[in-house]
Amino acid sequence: MGLTSNVNESFKKHIYSIVTAAVIALLTFGYLSYVLPNNERKEDAKNISILEGIEKHLVGYIDDQVKYISEEKMKSLKLLQYKGSADVYIDTILIDKKGFQQLQDGTIKLSRTIKLSGIHKVLKERKKEDSIIKDSISIDLAKFLNKINSTTHFTSFYICPIEKGKCRVEKSFLSQNVSLIDQDSLIKYNRKNGPFSFKKSSKHYYTDQINIPHTNHTLFLAAGIDKSAFDLNVRQINSNLLIFSLISIIVLILGINFIKPIISSYKERLSQIDLVGVVFSIGLLVAVIVVFAALSYWNNTIKTRNINDLELLVNKIDTSFKEQITAYQSWKKRDLLFGKEWKNQKNSFAKIFLVTGSKKTALNGELLTKKDSLPDDQKCFINGNTDFKKGTKNAKLIKYLDGYFRMDNKALITKNLSNNAPDISRKYADRMYFKALQQKNIENKKTDPVLTAVFSRENNRYQLIYAEKDTLKEINQESESNGIKGIAFREYFSNELELPPGTGYMLVDKDGDVLMQNDPKKNIYQNLLYVSQNNPAFISLLAGVDIPSFEMEYMGIPYQICAKKLDIKTESPVYILAIRDLSHTNRLSIFTFTNGFLISFLYGFFILLINYIYSTIFYNGRIGTLSKHHFYYLFPDSSRTTEYKKLLIVNCVSIVLALIVAFKSSPSLAFIFCIVLGVNVVFINLITLNIRTLNPKKELIKLVLILFLPAICLPMVLFFYYNVFIAALALFGTHILLIIFYYKNWRKREKTELSVFAKKNKGVNRKAYTRFLTARLLYQFVVFPFVLVSAFYVNELNDFARYYCSSLDAKEQKIKDKNDFIIKDRITNAYNCNCKEQTRDQTNDQIMQKANLGFFDRPSSYEIKNFTFNELSRKYYLSLLAILHNENNNFSFLTLFFLLVTLFFLASLAYKLLNYYSNRFFFYDLMQAYYEKYYPCTKNELANDHIFIPMVNNYDIKKLIQIDHNSCEIQPDKRYTGNEDCPEREISIDQVFYKDKKNEISPYLRMDFILNINHKQFCEQYEDIWESLLEETQYVLFDFAQDHFVNYKNKDTLINLMERGIIDCHQLTGRLKMMSLSFRIFILSKSKRDELFVQKFKDESKNGTYSKLKFPIIIIAVSALVLLMYLNKDSYDQVTLMGGSVVTVLALINKILDANKSL
Repeated sequence: MGLTSNVNESFKKHIYSIVTAAVIALLTFGYLSYVLPNNERKEDAKNISILEGIEKHLVGYIDDQVKYISEEKMKSLKLLQYKGSADVYIDTILIDKKGFQQLQDGTIKLSRTIKLSGIHKVLKERKKEDSIIKDSISIDLAKFLNKINSTTHFTSFYICPIEKGKCRVEKSFLSQNVSLIDQDSLIKYNRKNGPFSFKKSSKHYYTDQINIPHTNHTLFLAAGIDKSAFDLNVRQINSNLLIFSLISIIVLILGINFIKPIISSYKERLSQIDLVGVVFSIGLLVAVIVVFAALSYWNNTIKTRNINDLELLVNKIDTSFKEQITAYQSWKKRDLLFGKEWKNQKNSFAKIFLVTGSKKTALNGELLTKKDSLPDDQKCFINGNTDFKKGTKNAKLIKYLDGYFRMDNKALITKNLSNNAPDISRKYADRMYFKALQQKNIENKKTDPVLTAVFSRENNRYQLIYAEKDTLKEINQESESNGIKGIAFREYFSNELELPPGTGYMLVDKDGDVLMQNDPKKNIYQNLLYVSQNNPAFISLLAGVDIPSFEMEYMGIPYQICAKKLDIKTESPVYILAIRDLSHTNRLSIFTFTNGFLISFLYGFFILLINYIYSTIFYNGRIGTLSKHHFYYLFPDSSRTTEYKKLLIVNCVSIVLALIVAFKSSPSLAFIFCIVLGVNVVFINLITLNIRTLNPKKELIKLVLILFLPAICLPMVLFFYYNVFIAALALFGTHILLIIFYYKNWRKREKTELSVFAKKNKGVNRKAYTRFLTARLLYQFVVFPFVLVSAFYVNELNDFARYYCSSLDAKEQKIKDKNDFIIKDRITNAYNCNCKEQTRDQTNDQIMQKANLGFFDRPSSYEIKNFTFNELSRKYYLSLLAILHNENNNFSFLTLFFLLVTLFFLASLAYKLLNYYSNRFFFYDLMQAYYEKYYPCTKNELANDHIFIPMVNNYDIKKLIQIDHNSCEIQPDKRYTGNEDCPEREISIDQVFYKDKKNEISPYLRMDFILNINHKQFCEQYEDIWESLLEETQYVLFDFAQDHFVNYKNKDTLINLMERGIIDCHQLTGRLKMMSLSFRIFILSKSKRDELFVQKFKDESKNGTYSKLKFPIIIIAVSALVLLMYLNKDSYDQVTLMGGSVVTVLALINKILDANKSL
């Protein structure tokens, strides 16, 4: 029984630690058992699909090399004589399985047979076996791998031949960046496909075996990626998930301040620091929501702009294709162009020349000279004087025409007008367009043309084929041949369209195969369905569903896709996909969120620091530098209802003004103006709430007018023309001078009576106060973060646009200088920026570039390396209005509506939280009860009701002197002589102050004299009051004496103390206070006179619910943060340093203020 009870007690004692350990273990287990393996599987699947693409590419590369006959080979094989002949053609080119085959030193050496067919007289004289030409070729795989290296993340390759199921090491076939130890390991596991991560290896390998087509040889292929890069990709968190995780951690940490006033037990202490912490946490919570909401709005805006850009690009490509194909078709039909030559050409194969005046120019720009060896019957001359004048669209389009051709039903080219010299005719039975159309010919079905593309791996170039059925009767054909006819061309807009980095396009067929894309180097990725993940939208598009835009992950990179079916007649639909890499947007989101929140946090801390510094200067010589009284003016004051209402207007106007400037100016100006205006509003609040005047409206207007020129206009002008440092000097210099002015002004008002202001106390003014404080928080933690985040976005997008547009300006000028053809609207917009200047930044100080805290590189710096330009402009192409501007007015209206709804929601949230927590700290109900005269009947006889505030005159200080009513026989002039140990002292303390005409004794020191005398005179009575209280009540009273704050759960005890008159309310502010300052000093002196009591008080304060729960929450938050830092180590090392420094500074300030017992 005893053991069980001990276990239960131990369990109850350590329940929070057990729960903390369980939560951390659960997080770790979830990450290690699910998240990490799942990410590894995704990364492996992505890399395996890339490897499969490499295999297909390698097989195609070998096949291309087998079928390719170079000019030198033609000479050596004596095939030049058949060039341009309609009588001889190459029937097949096959690998000779019985011939020479060798795989050695990275080279594949093969024998091949070239079979010639036809009716040429030379060929007739040959024997049948002589029409088959034997040849050998060497295929250098190193060339192939060099191309692969530049398009994938693979950095290591190992290839060796497989014979009898084993890798032939002795042949040392091909190895790039593979260590000898890794080679041994790969050879050992050559029968498996991987992936492999060997011990002591810095690579992560993927392997497979490839059969060389039409041979008995097999290659073992291993591709390796750096393990560090693999681990980084595996650990990498999606940007949205990362931001959500950071927000969760921030809210969890802020929750420590939120839950203390709610869940803390009655034994635990609440102080002024807790109140400041709660208000600051409310501001930071709102700031987090604002930063996240602003990110969402901007990301949505960017997404909409991306879609607009990509739709324009898709439409340009579609229009260009349609115009190009229509033009080529019309040229062939017209008698004056290729139609006539097509019908009358004596030779079936000819090279096209344009005749302009006396010049005859090939389509590739080469002039025809007398030395040209091409026979006349293999030349096709087209009149270029009219239809192909320089500068016309026809002149441009003809440069991209490769030729017109016709095939018979055996896939033999029977006629060809080309931009090249006629080659040996050959069969192309393996081409997709021939297979598709010939099948329709056989079945005698009607069909539309077919659009496809052929990729030259040697030249990294696409050739488009637009072919259709043809039943014309051919020359030298005895009967009608059901063949096909077509146009071979290169799309002309690829070299003319200007694409921002990360933007591209591709053509795909209904099966997802990539027909062409703007970057031929990426042709390794042959099929989008195989290399993309989670793409139901793409699958639906290929199935015929109209999906104009969607997002898709392609090779591990997120893309925004805009799709459109090509608007030309095709048997099988072809889709244009305009794509934009979203990595830049994701980097921008993380960059902005981190900087936005941390700078908002630092700005809030800076505002607190400014409040403290200004108050220290304002109260110099009257209250201590480390006094907690410096923030009292921000607490509710029942006599300042008018001031709160007027300041509410000032703060609301500042919010509107900051937003107007932000929407109309450049990012740096908006950011600096927001700071300048915010600091000035802080100054206005501080001065207005620290002085007493019978006409607060007049004083407030006068203060605003005084500040307008020297503290707002002048700093902005100095920043605009000079730099931010000089602007800061002007701003803070003006404030300090005004503080000195108000300080001296109050020193002159020695006879001002404060009792007149007590009449303004009309009871608790919770609504006016909370509205004012809400407006203050809205500017500091809503407007500033929104302007900051927007400034980051606009600045980064502007920098992107500035480099892009500067590059375009340079290219445009070169095109104009050459008087070359310029495509209308050739510019592809970058985030809807059309390179039209909106404003020009005149400032010398690019503050937004310097606002980066350095935790991340600027997102635009990733892209700037892709630009070339002559001179970088300082134009602005975007402003904060970009968040609202949209071609769709309904979208703009909705965005504005949601912005207003968000502002209203945040204002309501801040108001409700401030209202709730302020009541828990200030006890509005008790304040109102005291105002209604409920408690004065039990007023303590030692209470001092004189109105006292820190900014007082000597008369008010003198009123602090208390009289012992039980010793009324003592003469007034002998009442303050002080200590009995000094009987020779004959002057009273008030006489000392009266004789001090020069005010050499500071007000702060005078107050110390008085409080010290009062403390000594009434020490015994105070002790009697103290001893009459229960121990629990003593703890509450001691806690209240620290800073006039006490735990809300001790409200009953507080009411009991008010019933006895020990605690009452200030006549001006209406807030709860001790019955006299000297009694408060007596209570505070317990820290030195009764150390045992103080120690018990501290021990009791530590044994509450909050104290037990705080540590687990911190551990969980820190553990989650450590996990995020592990997953993003490179990015968050500096965040750790910064976070640790901020926490240390806050803890130190908290310790100093907590130890200080000054007024």
